[in-house]
Amino acid sequence: MKKMLVFLLALLLPILSAMPAAAENKLPDEVIWNRWYQDERARLTVGTVTPMEGRFFTNLWGGTASDMDAQMLLHAASPVRWDGELDRFVFDRSVLEDAAVLTNSDGSRTYLMVLSEDLRWSDDTRITAADYAFSFLLQMDPAVAETGGRPEDFSWLEGSEAYLSGQAKALSGVRLIGDNILQVTAKAEALPYYYELNRLAVQPYPIEVIAPGTAVRDEGEGVYLSRPLTARTLEQTVLNETTGYLSHPQKVSGPYLLKSFDGNTALFIANPYFRGTEDGYTPRIGRITFTAEHNSEMVSGLTKGETGLLNKVTGADAIRDGIRCVMASQDTLAMQVRPRTGLTMIWFMECSPKVQEKAVREAIACCFDRDTFTHLYTGGYGTRTDGFFGAGQWMYRMAAGTDAGDVHTLPEKGLTLPGLIRYTQDREKAVRLLDAAGWTLNEKGETYNPYRDSVRYKRNGDSFTGLELTMAVPESEEIRKKLELTLITPLKEAGIRLTVVPVSMEALQESYVSGKNSGYDMLYLGENFSRVFDPELLKPREEDNGDSELVRARKEVYALALDMVRTEPEDTDGFVRKWRGMQEKITETLPLLPVYSNLYFDFYTRELHQYDVTRGASWAEAVVRSCMSDMEELPAGERQRIRRELEEQFGK
Repeated sequence: MKKMLVFLLALLLPILSAMPAAAENKLPDEVIWNRWYQDERARLTVGTVTPMEGRFFTNLWGGTASDMDAQMLLHAASPVRWDGELDRFVFDRSVLEDAAVLTNSDGSRTYLMVLSEDLRWSDDTRITAADYAFSFLLQMDPAVAETGGRPEDFSWLEGSEAYLSGQAKALSGVRLIGDNILQVTAKAEALPYYYELNRLAVQPYPIEVIAPGTAVRDEGEGVYLSRPLTARTLEQTVLNETTGYLSHPQKVSGPYLLKSFDGNTALFIANPYFRGTEDGYTPRIGRITFTAEHNSEMVSGLTKGETGLLNKVTGADAIRDGIRCVMASQDTLAMQVRPRTGLTMIWFMECSPKVQEKAVREAIACCFDRDTFTHLYTGGYGTRTDGFFGAGQWMYRMAAGTDAGDVHTLPEKGLTLPGLIRYTQDREKAVRLLDAAGWTLNEKGETYNPYRDSVRYKRNGDSFTGLELTMAVPESEEIRKKLELTLITPLKEAGIRLTVVPVSMEALQESYVSGKNSGYDMLYLGENFSRVFDPELLKPREEDNGDSELVRARKEVYALALDMVRTEPEDTDGFVRKWRGMQEKITETLPLLPVYSNLYFDFYTRELHQYDVTRGASWAEAVVRSCMSDMEELPAGERQRIRRELEEQFGK
C-alpha cells in the first residue's frame, strides 16, 4: 500500500516528492489535491465586457446582464428549478422536503410547499416560509414603483387585486402554515399558464434587513406586513448607495457572499452555509473576482494568468485573438461556444413624438444596413435577426427546425422565419415612405430639396417638426463608428439627422425600463432572454399616451404576448404557434427594430475543471459545479479512491 501511495503521489502531486515521509495529521499546505473540494485558497478571476451597475438584488430596479450573474451567485433557494433534460420547471428537492399541486373546484390551483429545515441564511439563521411570503409582498408593493422601480406582476395570485387596492388587509393567495409550509394559490382566470411552476420561482429575502421592525403575519386570511412598506424605507435600506441591499447585500441565500464592490470589480467568497444544489454541488472555488474588461485587453489578461475565465466574449478581434491563443496554448487554455438567447435591437421610445408614426420607424429600418453592421461588429460571429428573438432561444430553434446541438454556426441569411417582414436596406423606399407621410418640407416650410436641405420637416399646426433624432448607445467608440457607416449616413441621405449619444449601461437600462423622457428618441441596447419569456418586456411604458400610434402598436404586441403564455404547459406546439404570431406582429408594427444575434465565446484556463456553461443560463450557475486544480481531471471514482488513500496517509 505504501509503495502504491508513493507512486500515486509521484504521479499526481510531484511537489510532494521532496517532502519527508512523516507528516502532520492533516493534508500539507503544498498538497493542491484538495482544490477539488471546497477550499478557500482556490481563486478565480472572471472577466466580462458588460459592466456591473451594482444591482445585485432582483431586477425591480433594472440591471445589466452582469448584475444578473452576480444575483445568481448571491441569491438561491427558489422552490423550483429548470430541468434541462426534461426541458421544464420542476420542484427543487434541495429546497423542499415535499410539494403538492391541488386543483380546486373553482378552477384555481393551490401549491403546497414544505421547506427543508436545513435552509440557512449566510449568517447561519434559518430560512422560513415567512421569508418567501415577504418576497411576494415586497416585489408587488407599490412602494417599489414610487422609488423608480418596476414591481413584479403577481396579478395571477388569488386576492392580489383586493390586496393592492386596499380592499383587503391580507393577500389571500399566499398563506403560512407553520414556519416551514408555504401555500400559494393561482386564481382560475390566470390559468392556464405555460410556465406554470416558474411562478413559484421566488427567492427568500431578509425582512429584518429590508424592512426593519416589520413582520409577516397570517391570521387565517392570508399574509400581510405588520406595518406598510414605504418608499422612504426602501430608499434607506435598499437604494442607499453605500449600505443598501441593492448594491451591498450581506445576508443572502446563495452559494457566494459579496465581500466588496468598487463600481467595477466585485469580490465574492464561498458561503459556508449554502446547502447545495439538488445534485449535491456546493462552492469549491473559495474566492471569485468578477470584473469588467475591455474587449481589446481581455485575452491578454487570460494568457498572462491575470484572468481565469472570460465570459461572453463578443468583439470580433477579441474572439479571433482568443481562438488563436487557445490553439497555440498547448492545451493550457480552452473555450466553449454557445448561441446567444437574446439580441441587440433599437427600441423606439413612446415618449418621443418623432417616432410615433410607423412610416418613420419603417424608413429608419430601410436605411439601416444591418447585415453590414453585424458583420463589422461581430466579425462573422453574429447574424441579422428579423424578430424579437435570439439564435439560442428554444422557441426560434424549434420554429426554424434548427438542431439544438449545432451551436457553432449561424444562418448566413440571418435569423428569420416565414411570415416575418425582412427590412433590407432600401433608401429609395425610405424616401417614398417619408414623402407619403408628409415629411416633405424644410425648416422654412418650403419643399424639401435633398441637394439643398439636410433635414425633412412636417407641418404641425402653426409650427414645423423636423426629423432630428437622438439615440442613446453604450459607451463604445467601436459601436459609434460602425453606426456612422451603416445607419447615420444612410439616414442623412434620406433627410433624417441622427445624433448618437454614448451613455452608461445604467442610464440605458433606466430609460428602457421606465420609458421616461430622457431626451432620447431611440435606444440601442441588448436584451438577453431567460428561459421564461416575460410578456412584461413588451408592455407599453407610457400607457397614459394611449392614443399614440407607437403605444397602440405596443399594446397589440403585448396582448399577443399575454395570450401566448396563456397556454397549457403541455401544449408546446400551441405556444410556439402563438409566439410566431407575436413575432409577425412585431415586424408588421415595428415597436422595436431587431438588429442581430450572435455567438458567445467563453475562454478559460484548463485549471478550471467541470465548467460547462452550455448547460446552464450563466457562468455563475456553471461555476458552482466547477473547481480549480492544476492537475488533469480524473473520473469521479478515481478521485475518490485517491482521496481516501491520501486521507489514510495524512489524515482528514
